[in-house]
Amino acid sequence: MNLVAWWAVAGLVLLFGSAVFRLGSRGVEALAQGLSPPQWLLLLALTVLFVWGEGVMALARKWVPRALDRAAALRTDRRLYPKLLAPLHAMGLIGTPWRTALRAWAGVAAIVAAVLLLRLFPQPWRGIVDLAVSAALVTGIIAILVQARTVID
Repeated sequence: MNLVAWWAVAGLVLLFGSAVFRLGSRGVEALAQGLSPPQWLLLLALTVLFVWGEGVMALARKWVPRALDRAAALRTDRRLYPKLLAPLHAMGLIGTPWRTALRAWAGVAAIVAAVLLLRLFPQPWRGIVDLAVSAALVTGIIAILVQARTVID
């Protein structure tokens, strides 16, 4: 077993899990306030859209395999800093070719912008989106855990 690769996987799961917890709690607040039938319909539609589009198509099929490949490649990497910061390396944020890092940092910037924009929305709209995003991230966590067994060991 490659401990550095597993550190990368654990870090990714903890990062995604933290976001699920934070977003999910805001979503639960929205549910506690009560949703109208159109709001329930929007929640269902957004959740299906986000789980399929972001969770399955973007995370499970594209991002997770690349992240796990980077984590597994740490096995032969002689540099210390990518090993110490293995989750960041797996995400492509450090110790990767500049194009990979640029795309990864652009993704982080897009996520930050989306979070800042979503903060402007009142409840229950913010909670509806947060629940849908949480569901997509849970799909990503499952993909990480399922695919990690085949890529890293």
